[in-house]
Amino acid sequence: MYFSKNGLLILILLILTPGLLKSQELKKESIEERLARIEANQLNLEKRMDERFESIDKRFDDLRFWLQFILGAMVLTLGAVIAQWMLVWWKVDRIEARVEERIVIGYRIEEMQELKKRIDRLEAAISK
Repeated sequence: MYFSKNGLLILILLILTPGLLKSQELKKESIEERLARIEANQLNLEKRMDERFESIDKRFDDLRFWLQFILGAMVLTLGAVIAQWMLVWWKVDRIEARVEERIVIGYRIEEMQELKKRIDRLEAAISK
């Protein structure tokens, strides 16, 4: 059997055409399957991202708790230091007041002794 070049080409095309059509159908199905997988992967990725964000939110909540705890401890310590300083200041102020009273009392005792000496001299001078 003798075929021309064109005939041979047509024969090859006829043989391959049904295969091409089938492969295109397979490709279409595989594209749809791929799209379905991409959508599933996208949903899976969104779930994973939501889990990560929840984990990050939890970490920030833990961090916020510890920062509040540390800040509270610092404020409490500062308040205690200020209260101690005020107590010491009040004690020093009271001690200063007592010292001033004792100094004044000391001066008054000296003045009274001096006045007593003068009275004794005057009485001695009067009695002579």
